[in-house]
Amino acid sequence: EGSHASVIGGPPAAAVVFAGEVNRRTDADPRLQELRERISTAAPTAQGQLRAALAVLRSEVRSQKLGEVAAEFDRIHSIERAREVGSVDRIVAPGELRPYLIDAVERGMARCTTR
Repeated sequence: EGSHASVIGGPPAAAVVFAGEVNRRTDADPRLQELRERISTAAPTAQGQLRAALAVLRSEVRSQKLGEVAAEFDRIHSIERAREVGSVDRIVAPGELRPYLIDAVERGMARCTTR
């Protein structure tokens, strides 16, 4: 109920599975483009400081873009969708979880003892 079905989800999934997309969005960010333009037209003595600012800003923007991609990923990959596409057999409601697990363990033990 409202759970997500990815093996890894959120920011870790975005960082691993969608690294190219995160990087593309990061590089296209207008704040970074503007700072890169300033670096290209700055005096050589000012470029070092601007490059340092670019590194800090890129890290901040990448973190934001990672969050955006993670949110998109998690909106799409719900437990209900996983069931629809066959990745999950059944959704067990929280109130049914304990009896379901007990039954599953008992079934597994029965298979082992009947061999």
